[in-house]
This record gives sequence, C-alpha cells and structure tokens, in this order.
Amino acid sequence: MNSQVNSGLILKTAILILLTFMIACTNPTKHAAGVSTEGKLAAQLWTFRYHLEKDVPGTLKRIKNLGINYVEGFDASYIVGNPDEFKSQLDAAGLKMFALHWNNLNDWRKNPTVIIETAKKLGAHYTGIAWLKVSKADTVTLDVVNEAADILTKACPQAQAAGLQLYYHIHGYELQPTADQKTFFDSFIKRINYNCVRLEADIFWVTYAGQDPVSFMERYRDGVELLHIKNMADHVSTGIFNGADFMPADMPAENWVPLGKGKIDYKSVFQKGKEIGVKWYILEMDKYNGDVFAAVDSSIAYIHNEKLLQ
Repeated sequence: MNSQVNSGLILKTAILILLTFMIACTNPTKHAAGVSTEGKLAAQLWTFRYHLEKDVPGTLKRIKNLGINYVEGFDASYIVGNPDEFKSQLDAAGLKMFALHWNNLNDWRKNPTVIIETAKKLGAHYTGIAWLKVSKADTVTLDVVNEAADILTKACPQAQAAGLQLYYHIHGYELQPTADQKTFFDSFIKRINYNCVRLEADIFWVTYAGQDPVSFMERYRDGVELLHIKNMADHVSTGIFNGADFMPADMPAENWVPLGKGKIDYKSVFQKGKEIGVKWYILEMDKYNGDVFAAVDSSIAYIHNEKLLQ
C-alpha cells in the first residue's frame, strides 16, 4: 500500500515539475511582473555613414572592434542596393544586422514587398518606417502620421509571413498636441496593434520634442521595444516642433554628446527600460563634433561602468 502511495506522489511531483518547466519555456525572458529583463546593445549604421561611403569593409571591422555584435541598418544604396553583398560584408566583419530602417516613405507607399524582401536578405528581424518627411520644407501633419500607421498595419500580414517584425521609429514631430490634450502619436497608436507594430523611441528626439523620455516610455510601455540612445548637449533648447523646414543634418554637430555627458538622465532611462522590457539599446550619433568612433566607445564605457545593462 505504501509503495502505491509513494508511486502516486512521485508521479504527481513529476507532473508538477513538467508543467512548471513547460510554463517557464513558453515565456523564458519574463520575470515575476511579466516583463522582459533582457536587453542587447547595438549600433545604428547611420552613425558611421560618412565612413561607410568610403570603405564598407574597413568601417564594419572598426565597428566590430568597438565590441559591437549587432547593427541596425538604413536604406543607403550601399546597403540595400545589393543586400546579398552587404550581408556578406557583415558576415566577414562578424556583425549581424538585426533591424533595417527604411527612411523613404514613398517606398513604403509604393511597394513594401521590396522592403520586406531586402530586410530578409540582410538577415534582419525588424524593419519599419523611420522618417516621415519627404522634403526639408515638409510639415509633419496628423494625416501623415496616421498614414504611416495604416501603411504598417496593412503590411503586417506580409511581414509576419516572412518572419519579420514591423516597427516605427519616433522622431519627436509625432508628439505635436491635439485639441483633446493628446498628441498625433496617440492617434497613431489607436490605428496600430502592438502585436503588429513595435515602437522604437529615439530618446534624443523625444526629449527634443519637449517630452520627458521616462514618462514617454511609461505611457507607451506595452509597445516600446527598442531605444535609440545618445545624449543631448546642455545648451540645446527643447519644445514642441512640427518638422517644418527641418532636417537633423542641419543641426550643429555640437548638439550631440556621448552618454555620461549632457542633459538626459540615462540611468533612469535604462532603469525604465528594464522595467518595461526594452530588448534593444541602439547607440547612435546623428552628428558629432569629433571622432564618432571615440564617441560611441565612450558611450559603451559609460554603460559598462555604470552597469546599466546588468
């Protein structure tokens, strides 16, 4: 009789252990609060665009030597013009392109299939819209912001069938207020599904638009999965802006500084990132008044020294 009881207890214990294991495996990166605690560091190739224009293999090797393993691409001709070749160059450097920005909105309007196929060839998991202006003179309107949401939503089934995750990069002009005390971006959010479209918050540009980045991350915590990280010099003025007569390249190079300098509190940003489950922290310098490789290296050192990803 005791043998039967013991056998029954052993069987129940084994079943309980198996069920616990199965539940854990269905959500391996979640902690008790249901949020991912993992975060990876990457670099946006836009940072090194002037070097890439002259020497792709050499520049990729220098990026790798910074201790970077993952990069985010963009729709430069030397990247997307021959994606198979660029993928080979990435492989040779020991780098993986995990995501691809596609800045040309007209390309999204015309044929997202080309974008999705190119992202696949490059080995990316993410691709999405990263810029809404067609010309420097454009004002970013509510209609354009809504259109971007609709383009991504429409392309979602095709992207998912290809094994890709769509995302949207926030540049700050989406944060113009509306009459109901919300923003253009709130309208964008209503038109998407987070299962279809994830959010990439550029901490510099969210701050430039007059928003507190940590509060922004909290407000859209269910969608924010990626961050662009670089700091803002203390002298830079912030506030609501609509993108009219504006391109980032026109701004003084002195506006950008590495992490550990400037006005944005990145300790709080990383802490909130851990809390909400940010997966990717992407180093970027839109411009820099000095050696951009040294600037990125300085940011990496700050992250490690402050144990921001631990």
